[in-house]
Amino acid sequence: MNESRIELRGDITPDLSFRVRYRLNRSYAPNSLDNAPGAVDHANITYRFGMGKKWHLTAGKQAANVGSWEFDTNPTFEYQYSDLVNKQLNLFLLAVELGRKVTENHSIQLQLHNTYNQDFNTAYNATGYALNGLKPAKAPFGLYLTWLGNFFDNRWQTFYSYNASQFARNKTNHGVAIGNKLVLDRLNAYLDLESANLAVDYANIGSPAVNNYLARLPAFEPTFLEDINYKTAVLRVDYEFIPKWFVTAKGFYETASHRKDSDIGDNFREHYGYWAGLEYKPVASQDMRFFTYYYYNTARYNNAVAEVNPDQKLHLFAIGVLYFVNVF
Repeated sequence: MNESRIELRGDITPDLSFRVRYRLNRSYAPNSLDNAPGAVDHANITYRFGMGKKWHLTAGKQAANVGSWEFDTNPTFEYQYSDLVNKQLNLFLLAVELGRKVTENHSIQLQLHNTYNQDFNTAYNATGYALNGLKPAKAPFGLYLTWLGNFFDNRWQTFYSYNASQFARNKTNHGVAIGNKLVLDRLNAYLDLESANLAVDYANIGSPAVNNYLARLPAFEPTFLEDINYKTAVLRVDYEFIPKWFVTAKGFYETASHRKDSDIGDNFREHYGYWAGLEYKPVASQDMRFFTYYYYNTARYNNAVAEVNPDQKLHLFAIGVLYFVNVF
């Protein structure tokens, strides 16, 4: 029961559609900023307009328009995620998106969104961190600029984005994501590359390790690290080696850096993992798969923070079944 979701979607008119999706195994407690339950991924409407209906406007809870094929893949079939998707990104957010299909193969989109689903004070209170002089942003919003492209009869697909946002006042985050996908008859693969500079580490991935290191200082209070850089590379390959049987493999490598403190420095946290497995799809017309895979994951610490942060490792073997049931 890693993933159980129910989704409703349809057309109200030829130009107006809706989408609602719940995760049945997630909390229904409302977020402090958008008031939506954490279990709600989508609750939005889309209006298509203009000549040839090349424009669209989507409003409501929706997926972040970040250039990541890992995130764009149906989550039921993406067995394990990088920290980029698991922890760093605000994946499903309240937003308004304006998009235009420039040509048959290329489109651009602007998405105005809330930076984080929890407000500034809630995020700090949840961790017990000191404010360290920071104040909540007057406008805790961000903007994604995204380009989606298709080349060579959809064999090569691009998903590139730039994002700027604010969580704390006068502290701006910047991120660039480059996703490339290869789609052939029996082989699918994607490569995602991402770099983000967080002015305040509200994702709280690297901050715990640095707080552990700085705890030896007199009068130290833990807080979110400022000016942290995250980098991620993710590669996945799926190959149908005989009809209905697939080899699936994925690997990722991620780093966290804090260049303003030379003791902490570049790549003070390294996170990498990989899986390899088999899938069997018995009925071509159905989204049903039997699967098994082995997964390895480790977080390793370098430089000064390695003195007080032991490496973390995970070995996992999984076997199961995935099935998308279309009610009507």
